[in-house]
Amino acid sequence: MATFGWVGPLGLAVATVDHLVRNASEFGRCAGKEIGLRIGRTEADDLLIDVTDHNPAFPFFEQAVAGFLGKGLWRVAQYGGVMSWHPHTGEYAPGKTVRAVLRGDRS
Repeated sequence: MATFGWVGPLGLAVATVDHLVRNASEFGRCAGKEIGLRIGRTEADDLLIDVTDHNPAFPFFEQAVAGFLGKGLWRVAQYGGVMSWHPHTGEYAPGKTVRAVLRGDRS
């Protein structure tokens, strides 16, 4: 089954979205605000999952991915997801985007 034309396992994509959205809702200062979700593919046919929240800080990102601060991002890394994040500023909505890239050739 393909997800946005991605040939990787659908369950892996759904679990990754679930973990990233749960983290954003719990830690992203999102009470009463929306969480952004963007899914696409890279030129290499990898699945790109971006989740945006309203907290521009992520001081312990590496520790979270390593599993020392919860298990959500760690699980995504265990699925083979390449994790990154970047803050963004704006008059309307400062915050951050957490990104997971899942390889397309994973079966």
